[in-house]
Amino acid sequence: MNLATLPDCRAGTAPRAAALADDNTDLNNIGFLTAVRRATTSLRAAGVSMGDVVSVMLPNTAALVVSLFATWRLGASAAPIDPALSVEDAGHQMAYTGAKVLIAGQDPAYAFPVQTVIPADRLTTAQPDTRGPAQARDEAPALLVYDGNADSDPKFVTLDHLNLEALCRLAIRIFTLTGTDHSLSILPLFHVNGIAVGTVSPLLAGGRTTVAGPFSPTTFFDRIECSRATYFTADPAIYRQLSDLPAEIQPDTASVRFAICGAAPAGVELRTKFEHRYGIPIIHDHGLTEVPGRARSIRRAAP
Repeated sequence: MNLATLPDCRAGTAPRAAALADDNTDLNNIGFLTAVRRATTSLRAAGVSMGDVVSVMLPNTAALVVSLFATWRLGASAAPIDPALSVEDAGHQMAYTGAKVLIAGQDPAYAFPVQTVIPADRLTTAQPDTRGPAQARDEAPALLVYDGNADSDPKFVTLDHLNLEALCRLAIRIFTLTGTDHSLSILPLFHVNGIAVGTVSPLLAGGRTTVAGPFSPTTFFDRIECSRATYFTADPAIYRQLSDLPAEIQPDTASVRFAICGAAPAGVELRTKFEHRYGIPIIHDHGLTEVPGRARSIRRAAP
């Protein structure tokens, strides 16, 4: 199944089931599909078609996820950009990928090298697109992700549609994701790990995703308790901050089946401290930040 058809499949199977949420949005499957179709109309009106590149420069929000699926629905490639980059660096990335359209948090004062800028608050205001998803080839690029480790000109990791779907299905198998799983997505969505493992995989498994706002160790477990998430993906720095919280903070973590550690290994001491304090087993899944190392995934028993 091409991921561009996922919103349609979910809406057809379980229209009222929860799909995608953030701090201000809560979409069931019908709402998710409608938002994607509205965003598709906006992109189509901006001239986006099969083979084009759409830059997405948004903070972690449901709108970013909708932007990805709308881009894929048109057979185009999505190029997520860190919204904290300088205008010069962001513009350089857009020029390098040949992006036609930029989806941004607001109308930028800077003239980026794209034909059209679509502010996030206008992305889903159009009427829903009435055409079906484009039939992009398996080998057509789906994601163009900046390689932050490049030491010269910008370099991008390219995942085609077959790569991305295979990556998500492998994550589903490794982490035994099902329709009852709920990911709290806290890693940046301008890297593959955040997109594939934290966001798209649970949706493909029939579960749901909540995209968290800016990470704060003091409010993180409030998000867990409110969302009743069953897993999340983080890096060692986040696990360290959570492990060092004051002893009087004793959150309800009963809903969480496991946590994933990406980017680098947590280390035995940190992993043991976190697992025994919160009762959440950590599964290592470290490799490049941009392209997670599935081969290095290690399943551990609960503490």
